[in-house]
Amino acid sequence: MRVSCLLLFACTLALAQAGTWRQSQDYISSDEARPSWTHRHSEIWPCDVADYPEAYLLIHKVEKRLERMDNEQLKSRIVDYVVGELRDCKTGNDMDEHCVKRSIGYAMSFINRHKKQQL
Repeated sequence: MRVSCLLLFACTLALAQAGTWRQSQDYISSDEARPSWTHRHSEIWPCDVADYPEAYLLIHKVEKRLERMDNEQLKSRIVDYVVGELRDCKTGNDMDEHCVKRSIGYAMSFINRHKKQQL
């Protein structure tokens, strides 16, 4: 009975260790495969939100939309809105990836609404 318990305990520890090792390998490989459009310390995006990899997708999508606009005042308003959304997604030194992904829809809606108002 004792041997079975010890064997079960050893297997449980080994599986837990293997899971931890696998998660660390996933984290390392995701850092190596960063997209080419990662933050470039532009003057548009403040570092307190743009330095988070979780924010890159939203920033990239908004930058693509901003490239097609001529109105600098509207661009500034959009950037301010998106920065506010990203700051709302921060908790301490972490940024919630799911919050950022939800913010993509809000930001695109904001952009479309303001573009229509400009017409």
